Amino acid sequence: MQQDPIPASKHLIFIGGGHAHAIALLMMAMNKPAGVRVTLISNLVQTPYSGMLPGLIAGHYSFDQVHIDLGRFCRYAGIDFIEDSVVGIDPVSRTVQCLNHPDFSYDLLSIDTGSTPDPTTIPGAAEFTTSVKPVKPLLDYWEALQDRIMQGDDLQDIHIGTVGGGASAVEVMLAMQYKLHKMLSKEQRRTSHLHFHIICGPQQILTGHNNRVKNRYLKVLKQRNIELHTNFRVAQVKQGRVISESGGVIELDEIIWATSATGAQWPARAGLECSENGCIRVNDYLQSRSHPEIFACGDIADMVNYPRPKAGVFAVRQGAPLLRNLQAALAGQTLTRFRPQKQFLSLISTGDRYAVASRGPFSLAGAWVWRWKDRIDQKFMQRFSDLTQLPDQVPGAALKIENPDMRCGGCGAKVGHSILNRVLKQLPAPPNEIEIGLNRPDDAAVIDIPQGKLLVQSVDSFRQLVNDDFLFGQIAANHALGDIFAMGATPHSAQAIVSLPHASDEIIEQRLRHLLLGASKVFTECGIGLIGGHTSEGSELTLGFTINGLADRQQLLTKQGLQPGDRLIITKPLGTGTLFASDMRSQAQGRWISQALQHMLQSNYQASRILTAAGAHACTDITGFGLLGHLHEMLNGSGLGARLWLEKLPPMEGALPCLRAGLFSSLHPQNRKFEHSINNLDEFSHDIATELLFDPQTAGGLLAAVSSDQADSVIAELQAAGYTTACAIGSVRQEGHDSVWLM
Repeated sequence: MQQDPIPASKHLIFIGGGHAHAIALLMMAMNKPAGVRVTLISNLVQTPYSGMLPGLIAGHYSFDQVHIDLGRFCRYAGIDFIEDSVVGIDPVSRTVQCLNHPDFSYDLLSIDTGSTPDPTTIPGAAEFTTSVKPVKPLLDYWEALQDRIMQGDDLQDIHIGTVGGGASAVEVMLAMQYKLHKMLSKEQRRTSHLHFHIICGPQQILTGHNNRVKNRYLKVLKQRNIELHTNFRVAQVKQGRVISESGGVIELDEIIWATSATGAQWPARAGLECSENGCIRVNDYLQSRSHPEIFACGDIADMVNYPRPKAGVFAVRQGAPLLRNLQAALAGQTLTRFRPQKQFLSLISTGDRYAVASRGPFSLAGAWVWRWKDRIDQKFMQRFSDLTQLPDQVPGAALKIENPDMRCGGCGAKVGHSILNRVLKQLPAPPNEIEIGLNRPDDAAVIDIPQGKLLVQSVDSFRQLVNDDFLFGQIAANHALGDIFAMGATPHSAQAIVSLPHASDEIIEQRLRHLLLGASKVFTECGIGLIGGHTSEGSELTLGFTINGLADRQQLLTKQGLQPGDRLIITKPLGTGTLFASDMRSQAQGRWISQALQHMLQSNYQASRILTAAGAHACTDITGFGLLGHLHEMLNGSGLGARLWLEKLPPMEGALPCLRAGLFSSLHPQNRKFEHSINNLDEFSHDIATELLFDPQTAGGLLAAVSSDQADSVIAELQAAGYTTACAIGSVRQEGHDSVWLM
């Protein structure tokens, strides 16, 4: 028998991608604890660095420069990344509930979800304002606001204001004014129709900073003609106006909400001790005072013995002590107290490339302060963006949780009976027409084939390509169903083939549950269910399915059947091969992978029904051989040729940059062997889009031949059904004899 790596026996979950977690995970990547499965759950695949957000609004930085790419980082660090929103936790059962995933079990939990202004405390604020947090909605609003102003009439006055006088409110307003003035001036348009306001409560702006800092900003606001409204306590918001407690009114066309932030509601609902603002109360070890197996940091945490302002510098400083205590807790060792500094340096920007430094009673200002701030921020972000391959982990160098002797092979490698039974009980029941399946487990499944129907079967299996078991289960199911849909058959039932990495029983059970629930989600949408399968343990995770389908003989679609004049229609964009090859090398942007996953999660079920109803002459699914390889199979022996309109090929976002960088799938060179079927490839050698022809797809779309008189209506129907990139990419020609011409 072969000695296997130390299997995971503990599960450490991080909720939220805040600054403290980012630092802790970065440090963990250099010395990841053995025997521990680490998962990060975040609703953002790219999380913003708050210190650079005003610079993004002002146009000094790009989106990618100010966002930590959690997806790419987790791939680099060997951490499971789950893109989802947490809606609750159960400290008794030690589970995390998410919006779109089954529950996750944990041994240790850390929370860093930040805090956001709560507009629900003021009538009308939630309906008529935009909060500075969460950041993504703010950035979407900002893009739309810029478009409206640039397309609008300069004679129409526009009043833009923030409610709140803290640093975030002041920086955001100054950044917006700077960017809008710069954009309009570039077009030689006037800016006098834009009016900016900052609305404070009973206190002056920049509470918590010294008078020198406040006076500097009062001078800047006066120079920029930004009107400051002090002692204005907003009691109500209506469309286009804010109203004070005393009845005063300020007319505003655009309202940014930047009041004091609060934490999420679910920690308090779970029984964690929280402050009035919803933040989790933690001790000197960053542990929840009521649940020591739960840690919290960043803006969501209130250190009881060391209350501090909600500033990013404190969150960053918590990263290292948080990691030390998490590792100590996993090992059953003594934790270390953390005492944050009393004073901190703030570098506050003024929209342009100018900033003010604030620390205790001291203050400095100038363009050089902005350059200083820029160097600090860029250096911080560079730690995440300049990713290189991790060195091989030295056995025994990290925390050791479990070291079993050896793992069995053969039938001894099967997943335990009790684990399997518990998971199977949570799956949807199979259809009634199954004679013997999971409803009555036996040595084999028994299917009653309706008279006059053909049984259509296909099998697919592959290694895990994304560290989200629930999503991977859906992708693997969609991929396996592709052949059935390509043949116009109706899926009937499925059997699973699963191999899971060695781990503790609890982790194996969770992973198997997530995989099969993910697959069952897809199968249920198609009206079928799992009726059996096989599970085992191995060195890596693989998942596959045998799919059974039924079809009428006269409705069966095949690869053959092309007719001259047919339009070639594709239902999904191309690029999964290069994107995931790039992701494995830590070169793909997280949002590219997130969007690619959404395409892979889209079932071909409705597309198959639409194409079958339209009388498609031939159809196949685009998978490992790539577009050209599968088109070659359709043309083979037909005596017909095809013209492909290269500019019509729909690439996934990021696919072309990855191909241009030479980041190809390992199957790409093999697929290039089909290039001999292209008569004029040399004419397009300069066009990177030609590489899309050879890119292997996972859970790809369908490629169908439809008569030219129906093509437009079929494409419209596909797009209406959610296949938004469906389009015609070529035509079938009488001439050519199994070859392709690029157009």
